[in-house]
Amino acid sequence: MSTQIEITKDIVNYLSSYSYRSDKIIDELVAETRNLGDISEMQIAPEQGQFLELLVKLSRSKLCLEIGRFTGLSSLCMAKGLPNDGKVYSIDNSEEFLGIAKKYWEKAKVNNKIESILGQGINVLNELINKKKFFDLIFIDADKNNYITYYNLSLKLLKTNGLIVIDNVLWGGDVAQKSTENKSTNIIHSLNKKILNDNKVEFSLLPLADGISLIRKK
Repeated sequence: MSTQIEITKDIVNYLSSYSYRSDKIIDELVAETRNLGDISEMQIAPEQGQFLELLVKLSRSKLCLEIGRFTGLSSLCMAKGLPNDGKVYSIDNSEEFLGIAKKYWEKAKVNNKIESILGQGINVLNELINKKKFFDLIFIDADKNNYITYYNLSLKLLKTNGLIVIDNVLWGGDVAQKSTENKSTNIIHSLNKKILNDNKVEFSLLPLADGISLIRKK
């Protein structure tokens, strides 16, 4: 029997107070993104960014890949965890919010560690595979309908012992529904099932923010 506690509002409030150490630049970026309106929900939580930074440091990653940039918080946090000669390749299919991202990358003095790539995620991943580019850590947080394809391609781009981190794997709790016609929900549930049965990896599904899968390639 699982000893997982129920994530109540009180627990969420406690986590908000004690799971994230305030950072001035990150807080400014979160506030500016929030002013964009409903679309701000696409941004990771600051505690997730802190988690990514710690993972990059613990894994001693030097080359990271991000699928889905938005306003640049996740790439900023990964870059903070990298050594001076490390690099984050950040993929997004739109330049709309790149100006915001670059402003805060420069404020955090990590812009030299981040290379922005404009293009469709699947196309860019296939180009990187053809170029035989390999990464230590890959973060997936883009369009949910392509999540399974992103996962499969990321495994090809990942070094042995490398890590994949996937956001939104609980999808607001909707993945726990016994039956749903929502396409994105069904795809994310199918991905979670695929990872569970994938003997090429080790993994842990964590109830951090909207759910994170932490995956190690054997």
